[in-house]
Amino acid sequence: MTELVKTLSATRGAGLMLNIVVGAGLLALPGLVVESVGNHALWAWVVCAIVAIPLLSVFIIMGRRFPNAGGIAHFSEMAFGSAAYIIASFIFLGAVAFGLPAIALTGGYYISEIMQGHPAFYAALLILAAALFHLVSTEIAGKISTIIASGILLALLILVAIGFYAMDWSNAGENMPPILEVRIDQAFLPFMMIFFAFTGWEVAASTSEEFKNPNRDFPRAMIMSFAAACLMYFAMAFVVQNTAITGSYESSFASIAKTVFGENGEIAVSVLAAVIVFANLMGAIWAVSRMVLSLGREDYLPLKLQTTGNGSPVHAVLITSCVLLAVLTTDWLGILDISKMLSIAGQNFLILYGITGLSLFKLSKSNFEKILSTITIAVVSILLFLEGSSIIYPVSLSIAAVTVWYFKKKPEPLKKLNGIN
Repeated sequence: MTELVKTLSATRGAGLMLNIVVGAGLLALPGLVVESVGNHALWAWVVCAIVAIPLLSVFIIMGRRFPNAGGIAHFSEMAFGSAAYIIASFIFLGAVAFGLPAIALTGGYYISEIMQGHPAFYAALLILAAALFHLVSTEIAGKISTIIASGILLALLILVAIGFYAMDWSNAGENMPPILEVRIDQAFLPFMMIFFAFTGWEVAASTSEEFKNPNRDFPRAMIMSFAAACLMYFAMAFVVQNTAITGSYESSFASIAKTVFGENGEIAVSVLAAVIVFANLMGAIWAVSRMVLSLGREDYLPLKLQTTGNGSPVHAVLITSCVLLAVLTTDWLGILDISKMLSIAGQNFLILYGITGLSLFKLSKSNFEKILSTITIAVVSILLFLEGSSIIYPVSLSIAAVTVWYFKKKPEPLKKLNGIN
């Protein structure tokens, strides 16, 4: 039996999606956006949320109509075949290859607030520690990750509460321009970086198969989780924009805690941030290493991967960790910083949303859905153009994926030509 058990209601599904979507990236993003566009920061978050609505709508339709644990890769394969499945998988892996080091760097910056050393060094230690748990005991890693992940939302809400307490409410909002005075170029400047916070619903779409009534409850769960996430994002952005940051923007909430509670507050928040990042990395390395293992088994990667006696995919975990550490090294060398890593990851995820829009256009016979998918494709294309994003990276991943697909499929026609059945 390979079908998943249908246990999710709209409310439970929304909670699960929030745990998937809301993560450690929020510890750094609000400060990075303020550093980038100053008093336009909150409006930049609002713009990104508005743009995300049609993209989210496509996932709602696809997840409701084609409930499957495969998510985007499954939608792509249904619409365009196995080549599209590999392309979507490679672009996803290309996104996490930069997104996870950025999350690790978030923990590194918070640790460096209370200890001497380069943030990339501490980020590397967090990645190694998360990988080590998987190599020692998959069961222990799963339990720890689940326990800590369930508390991430609560921890972030506590940080927001601390921020509200620290704010000077008599001047709150004065440094935010009215909507009619918002500069569009400033509001869109950090879009790719912010969009990283609006990723995760492509993974949440893979839960659609587990809803008791996917047609009714899956859309409700998506909408509720999106609304709740936006409220949290706006609150965190508002707090950071209206509070004086004395430390680094990458660890803005440690600075806020120091203002309220002194050095002990800074230490407590920094430790909490490191624990949150560690939990995120454990869960992410778990998921990505299994995807690498699966692609290897299907000969989509030129790797022969094996598991240990206790079921841990050692080689896949090591390969995943080595890639993350290699990308992290670019920060140490001054080639890429956390903002650029988040932007690259956000761009890849945005392209995946565009692929889902294309899939809906191909699979749907409804005029409304074709219009919605066209809007989604247009939004993604315009954003990639306006952002001046380099498509060399995702194009290279796509070429690699098609090459792998071609050589995997090539023997079959050769056998037919030679009269071999």
